[in-house]
Amino acid sequence: MAEIQSNGRAYESLLEKVLSMNILSSDYFKELYGLKTYHEVIDEIYNQVNHVEPWMGGNCRGPSTAYCLLYKFFTMKLTVKQMHGLLKHTDSPYIRAVSESLNHLFCIIVLHKV
Repeated sequence: MAEIQSNGRAYESLLEKVLSMNILSSDYFKELYGLKTYHEVIDEIYNQVNHVEPWMGGNCRGPSTAYCLLYKFFTMKLTVKQMHGLLKHTDSPYIRAVSESLNHLFCIIVLHKV
């Protein structure tokens, strides 16, 4: 299976610097280290994501669950088939929304625009 290739740029350079730093230091993102498979991350999106804004709303000013999971996908070596599966997923609009954001950022990597 073909892996999606990067141009060697750090994934955090694709997101706003403050957002990346907050994701990497968040307790929730650290909990995601326990998720090892593509399917586990999809299940986490299904169960935990209720919006796809980069930041939590209200008085909590941390990174959103969606963007922590988006970053988790950055750390995995997704295949083209897996990416296609995310984009066509029918269980939740949030899975597709996270995958659209991921797809957009991977396109930037592939096109060397960063």
